[in-house]
Amino acid sequence: MPDSISCPDCAKEIPQPAPCCPHCGQRANFWNVINADQADERAALHVRYDTAITDAVARGADGAVKKFETAVADSKAVLARSIEEVQRLATSHRQLYATYYQLIEAGLKLPDDDEWNIARELTDTALFPNYKEQIRFAALSLDGIGLSTFGVCSIEFREEMIAHRASVFDENSVLFMERHGVKISRKTGVPKGYRAIWRERHKLCTAKLASRIDSTTTPIQYSSLLLTQGASPEAHEFVEVHIFGPMTVLTMKRVRITATKPRSKATIRALKSNLAKHGVSVEE
Repeated sequence: MPDSISCPDCAKEIPQPAPCCPHCGQRANFWNVINADQADERAALHVRYDTAITDAVARGADGAVKKFETAVADSKAVLARSIEEVQRLATSHRQLYATYYQLIEAGLKLPDDDEWNIARELTDTALFPNYKEQIRFAALSLDGIGLSTFGVCSIEFREEMIAHRASVFDENSVLFMERHGVKISRKTGVPKGYRAIWRERHKLCTAKLASRIDSTTTPIQYSSLLLTQGASPEAHEFVEVHIFGPMTVLTMKRVRITATKPRSKATIRALKSNLAKHGVSVEE
């Protein structure tokens, strides 16, 4: 029995006994993508998109909106984390990025005791029934910078490693449930048209943000339109990315360090060295 096999999709090593490729996640059912790809979900999204385009034409902003749409079609999934967490992942491709629920189940973390904890669990149960522990959260970004309150290292993921298992959601999913007054019951009704498969993320972004664009909007403004930094987690405005399944350092493409305080040169040097071994670049 071999210690590992080569993944037929990304050609990376799959160590025994991983049930699927821990780097690209292939050979699995990605239920977040399946749900986002349902006919009624896509139809509702297209109605929102068409309405946004019609409004843009009426305002004389359709040219600017189309340019924005083209730009966000190339947006990236970015996750912000601490230098220490990225360093842990960089030490070996056998180090996995765990979800909140997996850390609790493994006894490595106690549940958070803040006001977000119950809301988060209820939201995740409604959006990801029976598979919430498999979802990793990121944000769409044009400049490669993630949500600042979650860490000084912004990890940009390789599109070929996540596109097949990623879906996008209109905003912070907990706040979405509150804003839309979604009640948790036996028939929880999450409004349709606010999530999309990866290759249609530009339509979701356009449906959400076209009303904020006019004929004077320039490309330099696109990044802050797509992701607006806040002073607290709930103050960020962004499009949420849901990625099903495991991730490792080989899932990463680039790391950007945005620390405002000086960091040990030795720490940064060690991080760059470890990431370079796996083909991941680092920018400061």
